[in-house]
Amino acid sequence: MATLLKYCLLQIPGLLLFGLILYILVAWDWVSLQLAGILLLVWLIKDALLYPVYRPALEGGQSAGAHALVGLTGKVRTELDPQGLVEVAGERWQARKAGEQAIPAGARVRVIAAHGMVLTVRPVESDNADYSD
Repeated sequence: MATLLKYCLLQIPGLLLFGLILYILVAWDWVSLQLAGILLLVWLIKDALLYPVYRPALEGGQSAGAHALVGLTGKVRTELDPQGLVEVAGERWQARKAGEQAIPAGARVRVIAAHGMVLTVRPVESDNADYSD
């Protein structure tokens, strides 16, 4: 679905509520019909001006949760044989090893996949990993 269409659909409930409030205010003679029309136009202009702000959030492809950690490095907190705990980006996660050998506590690992809330990791070979305690 196109980003602009998503944004427009998300604006409908607020627009309907605002329209209902304006209708009631006009019906009770608290607001003139002309002022209600101007306020409705201002509401629509507000929505149009805010679209660039909301657009990045509506565009897909942004990783969230465990999938956002793929590619990062971390440190093993409890031995991975086959599962244990790792710390990545300051958070502790359940993880499983990618290879056959157990990975000892304290070893550096790189996240290669995420399945639900469990990370799959492999040992980092070089000393220039981007993890720091």
